[in-house]
Amino acid sequence: MDMRELTVREEVEYLRELYGSDREVLARLTDAYTVIQGRAQMLLSLIALCLTITGFSGPKIAAASAFCRYSIVFGLGFVLIAALLLISGPLQLRWVTRYKADRFEDTVAHLIRRRNGRSHRYLLASLALVIGLTGYVGSVIAFLLGG
Repeated sequence: MDMRELTVREEVEYLRELYGSDREVLARLTDAYTVIQGRAQMLLSLIALCLTITGFSGPKIAAASAFCRYSIVFGLGFVLIAALLLISGPLQLRWVTRYKADRFEDTVAHLIRRRNGRSHRYLLASLALVIGLTGYVGSVIAFLLGG
């Protein structure tokens, strides 16, 4: 079985082949935005939890040793980068019906490019969050082991 990634234009054609009507194609794209939005909100909840816990225990952990201090600062820096990536990408509020080109295919292509951009930012935010949580958890482990 040979699989390849479609170009934006090929994806437009494939969506029309799968769903037929313009209304159904637009509904599927709207669903994709909903998925990205939901996943981004989940990451933002993890970020909020991390920041809340740090507010309570962060100063005590940071005071334990230089490693703990630098690890928690490193971790929180990447957690904040993740938040910025989410806010500047997947969590932007722009309605699908706000955009319309002269041809429906061009409208769909634009929406696919926007969706792909949001997906890319989501991936970058996920990676930044994992890096940040790694630093944060490293500081907690070092603190629990005695600094």
